[in-house]
Amino acid sequence: MTGRALALLFALLPAAASAYSHTHPVLAWSSRHSKALSSPAVSEAAKLDSHAIANALYTHDDICEHDAVVVIDHAGLHASDLRTLPPSCHVSKSISTAPSTLKFAYIESSGHHAKPFHQLADTLTKRCGSRAVAHTPQLGDLDIDASQGKHVVSISLPALEDGEVGTSRKDSMLQHESWLSNELSKIEAAFSSYLVIYSGSPASLLQGRQSAAGSSTFEAATAPTDTNATGGILKHYQLLTPGLILALLVAFFVLLPIIFVGVSALASIQSPLGNEIPKGFNAEEKKNQ
Repeated sequence: MTGRALALLFALLPAAASAYSHTHPVLAWSSRHSKALSSPAVSEAAKLDSHAIANALYTHDDICEHDAVVVIDHAGLHASDLRTLPPSCHVSKSISTAPSTLKFAYIESSGHHAKPFHQLADTLTKRCGSRAVAHTPQLGDLDIDASQGKHVVSISLPALEDGEVGTSRKDSMLQHESWLSNELSKIEAAFSSYLVIYSGSPASLLQGRQSAAGSSTFEAATAPTDTNATGGILKHYQLLTPGLILALLVAFFVLLPIIFVGVSALASIQSPLGNEIPKGFNAEEKKNQ
């Protein structure tokens, strides 16, 4: 029985360690109370995938009441990247102070709709009669004008590479957030009623190469990292990954107790008294027989 349990445990361990590898966060906040963000349909859609969330938000009647809807796609973004942001950054403060918010840390990404919030933005633009604006760090100034009516602004951030970890990934995330905060400040100054959707998406190999080629946009405004800075190994490398933490928990709270119980059971076994000389035994008589 114990062997079957251990076999099942080890079979599920790799799946559990990679359970979040194909998920991405979805955040949203608005400058006023939004019925779209608090809609039960959105909560139900979160049980499916990001495409279902985008469809539920974009088809809600309240979405067109906002003067500007900002859709931000960040390829390669994971929930762990958001946790590295300081509380003083624009995204963190917006989430904590906005009248309405939406926070999903682990949402499945549909293979057919890798970037559903961007792919369905045209539908939202037509539905609300808004002006469509596409923006990236390479395009320069943000082209918005409140006098031209409602806007749907689609922002694409450079991809975070899957192989990038530790301080390097954290620095990239801070650079992206710094640029994004400046652009969001411009939108907030131009529109009094706005809704922002910030989501991650799968990062393809091509996106990773394009991101590396275009990273100079952020590097010019960032000081070089000091490789000799103090702080120890944990400052430069990400050692405690979710898979490693799960393996340690299984080892300490499952395997070690099983081993302890097994050793204790073996130590408590008493052998029969087969080697003890019975009473009335006479070796000489036994020999003469």
